[in-house]
Formats: sequence, structure tokens, C-alpha cells
Amino acid sequence: MLSSAPFFLALRYLRPKRSLVSIITLISVLGVMLGVGVLVVVMSVFKGWQVEFKQMLLGFEPHIVLMQEPRFTGELPQGSPPPFRSNWRDVLKQIQTQPGVISATPMAEGMVAARFGKSNPEGVELFGLKQGTENALLTKLSKHRLSGEFDLKGNNIIITDRLAKKLKVKVGDVLSILASDTIRQMIRDLRQVEEEKDAAKAASAREEIVVIPKDLTVAAIIRADTAGERCYAPLHVAQELFNLEGDVSGIEIEITDPDAADVQAIQWIETSTLPNDWRPRTWTDMHGYMLQSVENQQSLMYFLLIFIMLVAAICVMNTTITVTVQKRREIGILTALGTRAGQIIGIFLAQAGIVAVMGIIAGLIGGMTVLHFRNDLRDFITAQTGRDFFPQDIYFLSDIPSKIQASDLTSICGLAIILCLIAALIPAWFAARVDPAVALRD
Repeated sequence: MLSSAPFFLALRYLRPKRSLVSIITLISVLGVMLGVGVLVVVMSVFKGWQVEFKQMLLGFEPHIVLMQEPRFTGELPQGSPPPFRSNWRDVLKQIQTQPGVISATPMAEGMVAARFGKSNPEGVELFGLKQGTENALLTKLSKHRLSGEFDLKGNNIIITDRLAKKLKVKVGDVLSILASDTIRQMIRDLRQVEEEKDAAKAASAREEIVVIPKDLTVAAIIRADTAGERCYAPLHVAQELFNLEGDVSGIEIEITDPDAADVQAIQWIETSTLPNDWRPRTWTDMHGYMLQSVENQQSLMYFLLIFIMLVAAICVMNTTITVTVQKRREIGILTALGTRAGQIIGIFLAQAGIVAVMGIIAGLIGGMTVLHFRNDLRDFITAQTGRDFFPQDIYFLSDIPSKIQASDLTSICGLAIILCLIAALIPAWFAARVDPAVALRD
């Protein structure tokens, strides 16, 4: 296709001049440019979102959390032994000796209601963590600090900037915290009081229902968009709130390879490293569905965007058809002079290749430009329409991410060239089969 004669004739046919061919050629180049540019932008944004979201999760989510089954509170049949329940301290020591484990520390988790003054209470998930340099999770969380000191001692609490904005609090303010289990128990007690028919007993029982919230001082404020929506308190405070009585909800673990969290957890189960009353929960169990959703949306978007490339290829086909019709006599002369069919086809394939390359270069430049100004364009569209098409509460990122990979660009460019060449091959093949006598007579 790149031999001197076919390539020379292809350039000559594409030489800009005032004709229908020039206009159709320009449309073909614009079609390829649009297809390539859109694919570059979409693939880079989807890949960037996937990478950034994963890094964000690993920046605040424990790699593995070992959860112990709740205590059995029902009545056992007479003579039955109590259910086996291992000691979390023995499990902690066992896990700390496993290969690949950076840190393993006890934790307590649950839902609480936070209130400041007379404001409405806000529900939030609370993690009780143990202070210490051996806790790798605290090291990760401290990087998201906006103000205050990351101090998990005494009666302190660390909250997000989003919760601080809702409650209108700052570092040093005191929040009233109630555990969700305590609130549910209070509601159950009140319902029982309402069912009491004796007014005196009901009044006496109502006076006995006293719920005293836990006052915690805001020690620090962290970024919600990078550290999630959780709040953090000292371990002993969370144990008191959730009525654990020295027990823990689980053990949070940081490992050297977060991507191997599922494999590590399964290995602990298969090798009986964990007692039967413990179950692992990895960071992918909590948020893997969102990453999978992004991959599914990415595949569907690629499938839809390929149709843009098909439209661009059809434009190239139209250009080739127009040229073959206009150059019918020239094709007949070349055939009469002994030009082989393969050389005739090579002329129009070279023409399609030139159009594809021009469109690809323009598309790459346009796509890179859009990616460079993507956040400015987002702000402009939001200001003009009043709607944010990349809301932070859905995508969990304040800026539109982007990650350009050489493999993605190679696949895009290769797809564009292949489709354009295939589209030009059909009319070129018919043009090469023209009878020179008929072509010269017409």
C-alpha cells in the first residue's frame, strides 16, 4: 500500500481543491477525529476513576476485618454445652504472626447518633480503634486530617468535614453520642410502657427509662471525600457505647498486598488459622461491587462508542466510493497500461489510511486537550446548566480523574485504522474489477 505509485496517486486524489471529494474527505477526517477523541476521553476517565476510587478505598478502608459471631443470648436445651467462643486476644496473637501482615489491632464498630446542642441528630458509623504506632490504619487515616490532632485518647472523637458541616461544629466542641442499639432498646421499652394499662406502673416504668448520651470532644476533622463517612473514637469508648464489656467487634488487619486480601482470607480459613466463630471481611467485599459496576459500565460504554467509529468508517467508505466513481476513466487507463488489481486497491487503501491517520492525530490532540481542561469544562457546564454531571456524592471524587495508558491509545488507533481500511476495501475491490474498455467508453 505504501509503494511509491499507489501512495503518490492517493495523495494526489486527496489534494485539497474545490470539489465534492474535498468536502467528503474533510467530513471523513472529522468523523475519525470525533470517534478517536471520544474514545480517548471516555477510556481515560473511566480508567482514572477506577484507579482513584481504588486508591481512595485503600486509603481509609481496612484491608481485612475479622468479625466474631455475636454471642448467643437465647436459651439452650437442658444439658447442652454453651456454644464455643474463642478469645479474641488469642486470635489477635495468631494473626500478628502470619506472613504478609503489617498490623493487626482490635476494633469496635457500630452505628451511633451524633448531636451538638439542639441540632438534629445525625446517624454515622463509628469505629473504635486502639491508639498506637503499630496500628497502620491510623497512619493511613492521619493523612486525611484537615484540622486538629489525630488523638484517640480519653473521650475524643474524630469526625468528617461533612458531618462537621451538618452539625456546625469545629475542633474542641463536644458532641453527644448515642449508640443505635441503645436507641432501639429505649424505643422497645417505651412501647412496653404504652401497653401497660395501669397508669401508676406506666409512669413508674417511664421514669426508669433513662438514656444518658456519651459526651465526646471533637479532636480532629478529616476529609470525607477521601476518607469516607466514618467517625473514629478510642477503643474503650466504642466498647462502652456498644456494650461490649471488654470484648471487641473484630480485628482490623493491614497487609502488604491489598489486592491479595481475598486470597489471604481464604487461606486463613482453609488452613484453620481462624477459629470457627470468626469470619473475614475484605475491603473488596465491602466495595468490590462498585468497582465491578464501573467495569460493567466501561464495557457497555466501549460497545456504544464503537458505533461512532463505525460511522467514521462509513464516511471513509463514502469518500472511497466517490473517488472511484470520479476517477473511473483514470482507473481504466491504469488497468489498460498493465496496472495490477492489487495496485489499484492499494491506491484507495492508501487514501483511507491517510484519512485515518489524519483523523487519529487530530482526535488524539482533541482528546488530550479535553482531558487537560476536563474540570474547567465541568465547572463551565455546571455554571451554564445548573446541573453537575459528575456529582461527588455519587462518584466520591471532587475532581474528574484521568489516567492515560499507552495500551488503550494503541487499541484505539489500531481499531480506527482497521475499520477505515476495511471500509475502503469494499469499493476499492469493485473499482479494481472495472473493465478498461467499458471505463474508457463511459
